[in-house]
Amino acid sequence: MDQRQVHILHGVAASAGIAIGKAVIMDTRKIERYPKIRITESLLSDEIKRFDDAVKTSEKQIREAIKELEAHNVGKEHSFILETHMMMLTDPALSGRVRELITTEHINAEWALKTALLEIEKSFESIGDEYIKSRVADTTFVGERLLRNLIGKKTRGCHLLDNSIIVAHDLSPADTAMLNREKILGFATDVGGMTSHTSIIAHSLEMPAVVGLENASKLINPGDNLILDGISGVVIVNPSENQILEYEHRARSFITLELKLKEKAKSPAITRDGKYVKVKGNLEFKDEVKTVLDHGAEGIGLYRTEFLYLNRNHVPSEESHFQAYKAVVEAVSPYNTVIRTLDLGGDKLYSSLGKLRNEMNPVMGLRAIRLCLKEVDIFKTQLRGILRASHYGNTSIMFPMISGMDELKKAKEILEETKDNLLKEGIPFDENIPVGIMIEVPSAAIIADILASEVDFFSIGTNDLIQYSLAIDRGNEYVNYLYEPLHPAVLRLIKFTVDAAHDAGITVSMCGEMAGREIYTPILLGMGIDILSTNAFAISHVKEMARKVDLDQCRRIAEHVFHMKTADEIYEFMNQEIVGKSPDLFVLS
Repeated sequence: MDQRQVHILHGVAASAGIAIGKAVIMDTRKIERYPKIRITESLLSDEIKRFDDAVKTSEKQIREAIKELEAHNVGKEHSFILETHMMMLTDPALSGRVRELITTEHINAEWALKTALLEIEKSFESIGDEYIKSRVADTTFVGERLLRNLIGKKTRGCHLLDNSIIVAHDLSPADTAMLNREKILGFATDVGGMTSHTSIIAHSLEMPAVVGLENASKLINPGDNLILDGISGVVIVNPSENQILEYEHRARSFITLELKLKEKAKSPAITRDGKYVKVKGNLEFKDEVKTVLDHGAEGIGLYRTEFLYLNRNHVPSEESHFQAYKAVVEAVSPYNTVIRTLDLGGDKLYSSLGKLRNEMNPVMGLRAIRLCLKEVDIFKTQLRGILRASHYGNTSIMFPMISGMDELKKAKEILEETKDNLLKEGIPFDENIPVGIMIEVPSAAIIADILASEVDFFSIGTNDLIQYSLAIDRGNEYVNYLYEPLHPAVLRLIKFTVDAAHDAGITVSMCGEMAGREIYTPILLGMGIDILSTNAFAISHVKEMARKVDLDQCRRIAEHVFHMKTADEIYEFMNQEIVGKSPDLFVLS
């Protein structure tokens, strides 16, 4: 890249903070060239042993990464991410498949491993859900680590100076944990998203990060001066002196703000006119609950349960469900925990059971509640676990991807059957457990007034609602620019849902990424959203934004934006409106 010219790259703000330093390029691209060798029968056992040795080496490397996290006093819940990588090393879908291919196809370990990885990636390639895709990325990271150990290739070393900023195609959670914090200020990658485990590790280490830059590792040269803005998702290459001075000031302001927010994290969010705004946390693993609560969550608005089904070759038992839910419910009570039932595609569930079923478009196929209504025994096993856990604290059940009344009624009938069975068995549970649904399919939003009479609450899942409403796939680089939370159509669907819920006397929360962006908070409160639920690291910021506004002001903002015609027009208005009233929060964003 031209050393004399300033370049600004835009990506995804993955971990907040500002770093100013020199670019260090790290080669982490996937290995595309590897030996393909046919193995004779007599050498198969030696080849399997060679693969097993690579597994042991990988285990040792990941243990070292876990020790690095512990040395930086990172909570056990984040070490658990790497412990999950350890489990993946022995996952039958990966390691078991590799051994099978070596034995049956008589091919070398590298060839078998790459084949197994491609099979896993292909089974998920049409799924737009970023959460599920990021979990698949973990499997890819583990597989690539195995492949590097098999062929004896280490991640290309790089000479670190003080104030280095790593630039790479991608970084695994283990790579991130092993970064030298004394010399490395932050990192930028071509790929990745906000919900990836790499981003979570970066957050926990308080290391600024920008991901999803597409081609930064090709455009940036070693030694380029960089400004890494992990707040707005911008990387400035070869900045001017004035830009450096400006961002040094922003960095100091950010540190001051973060210290203030940490002090106030557990204080309630009360608007200027005295309205209490409840802010909950989203949860993926039970071990994350302490972090979410420490960041000020007043309950769990979305407890994802898919982790129980991934990386295993059998469905989880009732006891596995019960223990995973009970641990969270007890830790969170007296606050409420909303447990969402299975939201996986059938292709992944069946493949984990050894039943290959391919669909042209899994994201709109046999998924979530549709899968549960087909596989009733699996559904009932999960419901029994949730109901049993409800005896130990404040619990709610939430059904995902409801598109109409028939699905909802069938799901409720199965829930009632499950309750009846527990009563007959004398097993205690909350007989009045609240039942809600995700509003993430446009048809559900449009008939929200009909659905509201059948449930105790709504939760708007904006990630899917936006994709389905605008007919785009966030994972498609050619159309992801159309993913726009402030699109007038999306705002109207949200408003209609909120009004339908309140007319029926039920609450409505929001648990998608939109809930975690404080620039949206005034619009959401103005439209009447009762509860916001977001990732741990956004909670304190959303609470602080709520403290800065009053509801009449928010209602006026919401009413005003409904007369605007484009998302860009609304976003520009929000920037001017909010920055003028809360410069301490938004001078950075």
